[in-house]
Amino acid sequence: GGIPDISKFDTNAHEMPKKLQALWEKANYAAMMENMDASIGMVLDELQAQGLEDNTYVIFSSDNGGGQSNAPLQGGKAKMWEGGLRIPMIVAGPGIAANSQCDQPVAQWDYLTTMHDLAGSTAALPSDLDGISLRPVFEHGNDGTLATRDTGFVFHFPAHYTVPITAFRSGDFKLMRHLNSGEIKLFNVVKDMGETNDLTKQMPEKTAEMVQQLDAYLQKVGAWTMDEVYATRIEELEKWTLENQLKVDQLNKKLNETGLSQEDRLELSKKLKESTAKIKHCKENLEKLNLDRNSDLWF
Repeated sequence: GGIPDISKFDTNAHEMPKKLQALWEKANYAAMMENMDASIGMVLDELQAQGLEDNTYVIFSSDNGGGQSNAPLQGGKAKMWEGGLRIPMIVAGPGIAANSQCDQPVAQWDYLTTMHDLAGSTAALPSDLDGISLRPVFEHGNDGTLATRDTGFVFHFPAHYTVPITAFRSGDFKLMRHLNSGEIKLFNVVKDMGETNDLTKQMPEKTAEMVQQLDAYLQKVGAWTMDEVYATRIEELEKWTLENQLKVDQLNKKLNETGLSQEDRLELSKKLKESTAKIKHCKENLEKLNLDRNSDLWF
């Protein structure tokens, strides 16, 4: 009786769950896209119904690149490759021609300066803002001329939970520095959006120039180093471990008391199990942190 183990007869049977999972993921993705499309349509319909569409800018964008399927770009979410940095940006509003296009690189930190400009505000903006107004490209697309940026686009990512990289885009070029090993890569992301041709050896002067510009910017803004990030994370994990160890000691002491009801004993045992698991989790994170700290992998 029972269901036979088909893997005895079909050597590819173990692949089926993966194939089915891929189908489910695609279905979920499609459903999410349809839901998002319908929801955006509801917002636009309501703006039109209230007569606000000619006085409202609607921006559709994302916080990072997709988690997968970003070809021909490399990488994705939480990565400093183009697959993690390039995101959609669609804008509708007064003065923006339908079907117009802009291929100039911009960033979300340009939004504040842009809205300040579009609103006609005379209030002073902070002098150290990185953003510039995108109004020229909103209104003229690729024919619009943007103000010169003091620095290009800096994506400083001294993360302890993934590959720590700083990326610096200036003009057509993008410099990447691994924050553990210090290794440098240079790409022309206009001609080579897939970032397959490292130009550091071919263009040593350009590489040195961009390294100098990047270091000057990071120093100016007081950017964190990996040593600071690791030290903070270690301190955090050690603090949590100590806090939970104190809880474990207190709970064990209470469990050794006489006269506890069965209900109280079960509740205390549950809390003891939770605190013990948290200690284990902190120790595992600390071990992984030490491994990651010595990693020179780029993905």
